[in-house]
Amino acid sequence: MTGLPATARLGFDGVRALRNATGLGNYARHLLRGLRQVAPGLDLHLYSPSPPRPEFAGFADAVGATVHLPPRGWRTAGLRAVWRTTRLGQTVARDGMALYHGLTHEIPRDLPETGVPSLVTVHDLLFLTHPELFPVVDRQSYAWRYRWSIEHATALVAVSEHTRQELHGHLGVALDRIVVIPPARDPRFAKACSDEARAAVRARHDLPAQYLIMVGTLEPRKNHRLALQALAQLGADAPPLVLVGRDGGSAAELQLEARRLGIADRTLFRDTVTDEELPALLQGATLALYLSRAEGFGMPIIEAMSAAVPMIVSAGPHLRDAGGEAVLVVDPDDSSALAEAIRALLGDPARRAALAAAGTHHAGGFDAAALARRLLRVYDAVLAGTALPVEPDASLHPFTAPHPPETTL
Repeated sequence: MTGLPATARLGFDGVRALRNATGLGNYARHLLRGLRQVAPGLDLHLYSPSPPRPEFAGFADAVGATVHLPPRGWRTAGLRAVWRTTRLGQTVARDGMALYHGLTHEIPRDLPETGVPSLVTVHDLLFLTHPELFPVVDRQSYAWRYRWSIEHATALVAVSEHTRQELHGHLGVALDRIVVIPPARDPRFAKACSDEARAAVRARHDLPAQYLIMVGTLEPRKNHRLALQALAQLGADAPPLVLVGRDGGSAAELQLEARRLGIADRTLFRDTVTDEELPALLQGATLALYLSRAEGFGMPIIEAMSAAVPMIVSAGPHLRDAGGEAVLVVDPDDSSALAEAIRALLGDPARRAALAAAGTHHAGGFDAAALARRLLRVYDAVLAGTALPVEPDASLHPFTAPHPPETTL
């Protein structure tokens, strides 16, 4: 490396890693664990407006990072956000950070004037592309904070090629300012659970030996309705569908739809599955579905493939990076096509096995260490003032590494 010393002091927006249990919090924690694994000498610093939640109180120590909170005068509820947005950059500079990485869409407004180079990870632009998903006040806040950060960061990390192209198309960001590095998977999903562990999870959640599974918040964009319509076409001998996820506003509507379709007894809502139970629950599934209409990436696809579960996903560029060529793809508006895809796989164990094998191979490219090495190359380029490594070595790139032939119906 030419730009990044082995013991460099690196600053991160740590609020998600220290306070968010899913989604963006998982992204931040897996990234930081990966960096510590491949570069143990780095001096990692997490900046957060609030102390860690109890369940993450030991995370910083686990990755050897230092946590920085606001000065005491800035710790009231109204001032913490002001500190994070308008004062944190000066703090980062005084602390001697070589680089600052905003892990979720933004950097402090006072950072560029300090001369500290920065990256910002952009997970999606849903507030622009699907404004109907957000209250007006949230859209305005995201536009004010995220667009400014995207314009002023030294370089951008997009979690998918789809997000990279949206940054270019919707905000005019030059493609040579953006590098694609996807989220790292949780290694627990790839570690085989025992038959006893799978049976225990099934028993706790009152599930049969065979079931279809769909993981994700119950909200309209996740497209659970398509799955219900397909299930109604499969007949009573098909395995039931297990919907795992919290209620994001659609649970009552979906329950009503299941009753209307006559499949209420075969549609199992399970909103109490813990993170610890999910790997075993996925590994016990016959098939997994992910039919979302809009995503920045689609991590549940990688989790299911890591668990060796064959996947059916909805068509569209928003899921291309996550699914690659190791999934079956269906029209997100065609319930008959989904029913046929499910029926074909249920009737062909060899095809299910081939699809599962392709999925586990593809998901192997999302291990935290390999992605952390790619990120270090980006840090190095930013500090050296050279071009971003948009074409990393194939051995480090999950989308160019060799893979089994695509499995199709």
